[in-house]
Amino acid sequence: MSMLADAEIDALWLGGEPEALGELNRRYRDRLEAVAYRILRDRADAEDVVQRIFLALPRIDFHGQASLWTYLYRAAWNGALNVLRAKRRREAIDADALSRALGLDLQDAAGPEARVLEGQILGAVSRALLSVKPQHRRALTLRIVWDLSNTEIAEREGVPLATVGTWLRRGREELRRGLGPLLRDLDRGSP
Repeated sequence: MSMLADAEIDALWLGGEPEALGELNRRYRDRLEAVAYRILRDRADAEDVVQRIFLALPRIDFHGQASLWTYLYRAAWNGALNVLRAKRRREAIDADALSRALGLDLQDAAGPEARVLEGQILGAVSRALLSVKPQHRRALTLRIVWDLSNTEIAEREGVPLATVGTWLRRGREELRRGLGPLLRDLDRGSP
């Protein structure tokens, strides 16, 4: 089947030949992943986009007006753009939640020195959080600010439950590293 031209594979697919799906996967997967990668700049996300395309392929409404490659190319392009938009929306929500979480009311502080110290601490925490990888920061924010369970985070992010646990653990480690200088300074200042 690998000696067939693209148009012949398209015809087999339109004719309902089950072997055509395997040939399409073998023939186009790498090229489709390259298309998605150019947009996303993340290999795993590009692979996910293409995997979703091939999972949906048996249910598509393709009538052969263009080549199947053209159809798949557009699906990879649009799928990657949708993932990119969703990432940007999540990052914007994360930034908003972070600012709300760190936006403690400085008017309640006991005095000017306490307000300065609190501002320094909030600045250090904010910088440390921004040094955490975006997906890890999102998981931490959803847990700490929104009080979501690992299961709820997995559903919201569309990832396996084990991935959420990994993201939370790594996020805490990254945050701890980022807060290291602040914690050392506070230790030096305590009696």
